Amino acid sequence: MNRTDLNCPLDITNKFYTSPPLRRFFYPLAVLNCVIDGCLPITSVGGSALLIAAVIKFPQLRDVPSNFLLASQAFCDLLIGLLVQPLLTARHVSFLLGKCLLISQSNFFKGFASYWLHALLFSSCLNICLITIDRYICIAHSLRYQTLVTDEGVIKAITASWLFSLAFAIIQALPFLPETTIVKTTVRVFSVIPPLLLVFTTFFCYTKMAKIARRHKRQIRAQMNVIQGPTEQDFQSTKTTLLMVGVIFLCYVPAVIVVLGLYANNNLALLEAIKPFVATLAILNSSINPLVYYVRSRKIRRYVWKVLKCE
Repeated sequence: MNRTDLNCPLDITNKFYTSPPLRRFFYPLAVLNCVIDGCLPITSVGGSALLIAAVIKFPQLRDVPSNFLLASQAFCDLLIGLLVQPLLTARHVSFLLGKCLLISQSNFFKGFASYWLHALLFSSCLNICLITIDRYICIAHSLRYQTLVTDEGVIKAITASWLFSLAFAIIQALPFLPETTIVKTTVRVFSVIPPLLLVFTTFFCYTKMAKIARRHKRQIRAQMNVIQGPTEQDFQSTKTTLLMVGVIFLCYVPAVIVVLGLYANNNLALLEAIKPFVATLAILNSSINPLVYYVRSRKIRRYVWKVLKCE
């Protein structure tokens, strides 16, 4: 059975890798990419599972509503490490072998992988947006933070974000239905709106927080002590959230550019060839997030260490 018999959608990519002299450049990178794919679940699964265990085990962490948002993000990273990253590794290995057996046997594999990829990546972005909003309320409305951000409200927001992410993934699959041109066009247009809203909300919150931070520094320099207001710890946690936002943008922007390029022209061989690399970069975010938690938060490190020591 040859490759054309399999109706392999990745035929352009395989030819691109195996045609000299491009094979000499791309094939070693593709092998390295598969090795990296295989290592990503170590931190995404291990690091996220430790954080979730710490939040469940220690009531001190559950006393802070924002930690529920971190636990939700960690759960999303955990699922990406268990579902998306292994499936993507298997798919990239099939690139190297010049086969698409995992996809050609049944459309179930392709649909399953595509659904959870869209659902979990969007859920990750939505969780980061909720964390950003939480930090904005803490900085901009510090006197009312305890009343505005409650355990019940945070749990409702997390539940709504997950339900919306699962529904959004279904909508993302509609453009691939055959013979529904109007539906394809309409869904593609409207599917862009939620990500744009997330970007706008995040940008708005950080613009406001940056102004408040500058005003806070001016007050300190002028020795105008604020009795009740955002603390240095609040600003520190805001910087941590900003770092997470920066990582997610760096990981996702190349993938968005490639997808938009392929929407414009499906026959761009170069974009097909680099798709595995930008896909790895996109899911790399879930492996970096746990490291950000541990590096930036001494409190989380202390309780995770207690989990490791079974205290």
